[in-house]
Amino acid sequence: MPSTLLFFVLLVSLTFSSSALAIYKCESGDQTVYSDTPCHNGKTERMQEIAVSAPATDAALAQKQAQQDKQELQRLQQRRQKQEKVDARQQEKRNKASAAKKQKCAESAQRVKWASEDAASASGKTAERARQKARRATEKHQLTCGQT
Repeated sequence: MPSTLLFFVLLVSLTFSSSALAIYKCESGDQTVYSDTPCHNGKTERMQEIAVSAPATDAALAQKQAQQDKQELQRLQQRRQKQEKVDARQQEKRNKASAAKKQKCAESAQRVKWASEDAASASGKTAERARQKARRATEKHQLTCGQT
């Protein structure tokens, strides 16, 4: 899109220039180069002058096209900015969800640790109940956080 706009700006600037352009054919060895300046070395042959003037309708058409390109560029920039805002909101939601999951996993890991400590310090009839509680806390933690 920017190259198209640049092309039309160049076209408009050439359209409004009233001077004629000379084209030079430069031959150096077996190479032939066409240029708008005389050759510094080698054989120079001046070609015909080409007047660069366009009817007023072409200039108006070029200006109209340039304006349309400018409007299209603005529309595309607005659409890109809108999409960037949507993407930023989605990323923020993902970040919040990730932080919440990390917090939940940290709390679950702490419950597993406490249940294991309780099972290790329990004695008698409460020892089996504490070990079962620690196993269940570990299983729940693995389901919640996907860790083994």
